[in-house]
Amino acid sequence: MEADRRLLREARERLDGWTYTARDRAYRELFAGDDAAVTAEERQLLDEVDAALAGDGDDGLWGTDEYAVVMGHPKNHPISVVCTRHSEIPASWSRGGESLTEPEREQFNDLLWDYCERVRRYVQDEVNEFVGVAAVPEE
Repeated sequence: MEADRRLLREARERLDGWTYTARDRAYRELFAGDDAAVTAEERQLLDEVDAALAGDGDDGLWGTDEYAVVMGHPKNHPISVVCTRHSEIPASWSRGGESLTEPEREQFNDLLWDYCERVRRYVQDEVNEFVGVAAVPEE
């Protein structure tokens, strides 16, 4: 039991570094480059939303996602990564005179959810390597 706690504690100490690297990778895949899931204009709009939310005293979009490492889920896996907070554009957000339409907001929130889940999977890969186990298939 002490070995499990020590392993979990060590993984938690490394979590910030793993998260930073995973965020960078997920951002490049979804929001930058030729194969981005958004256009340059849409990425600019997301950056504007981020700045406006942060300016309103909220947390913004980028870097507000949070992750944790926990013991034993699934049961045959010693340590798992969970996303405890996903980035999202709140329903009440408005960019002045013209708001995002609800379909636009939902589309961006789906993409932000995908971003957070990619980050979680990439951090899980790092945890798997750290504890020396093979990847467990996602359910």
